[in-house]
Amino acid sequence: MAVGKTLMIAGGEVNLPFAGEYIRKQGFDTVVCADSGLDAAFRLGLPVQYAMGDFDSASKEAVQYYRDTAQEEGTQTEFVEYPPEKDATDSEIVLDWITEKMPSEIYILGATGKRLDHFLANVNILMKPLSYGIPAYLIDGCNKIYLIDHSYVIQKKELFGTYISFLPLTEKAVVSLKGFRYGLDRKEMTIGNSLGVSNEIGKEEDAALVLLEEGILIVVESRDKEQGEQE
Repeated sequence: MAVGKTLMIAGGEVNLPFAGEYIRKQGFDTVVCADSGLDAAFRLGLPVQYAMGDFDSASKEAVQYYRDTAQEEGTQTEFVEYPPEKDATDSEIVLDWITEKMPSEIYILGATGKRLDHFLANVNILMKPLSYGIPAYLIDGCNKIYLIDHSYVIQKKELFGTYISFLPLTEKAVVSLKGFRYGLDRKEMTIGNSLGVSNEIGKEEDAALVLLEEGILIVVESRDKEQGEQE
């Protein structure tokens, strides 16, 4: 059973140096891989508790390792297989499965990559854990993306990057921003404009408050360069 702080590795592109350091710093109780996400876990040398998919895109080397070698070394990986013909992406199926296990948090790597159709779908499927009250984040070297449906305090020291953007996922969202460089007072944010992009917490502030009276927001904490990249 997936419990505690859970890492999901999807089948998109994963920056391995960034991922390795991020995983080390965060620490996770459970690792779940969606299909070819197993390859990233294999290259990172991660123990994997669950591997899910039809495994049509995962390498034979990674599958064999987690089926046989890892278990011989004392790491038990449970394989959950389903057919290739399905009405949902691998990421949605796996995220729904994790959510049903009620973890404390879900962090998702390999979900932003090169395929914009998959990326947009992955933002939308965060609705499932949101509906369960489970924090869930899409992570890559430059971004931390999540949804909120309630008021929220953001601590400056915990920010993923310098910038923070707010975009409505619902047709409209009524938002006040306090403690930010650019404040809002009960502003009706609507789909079709870029009002909430590239804000920052005020220089003299340790934290900022998002007052959300209505709707759902996409929140993006971002930085221009990946951690460790040359300035």
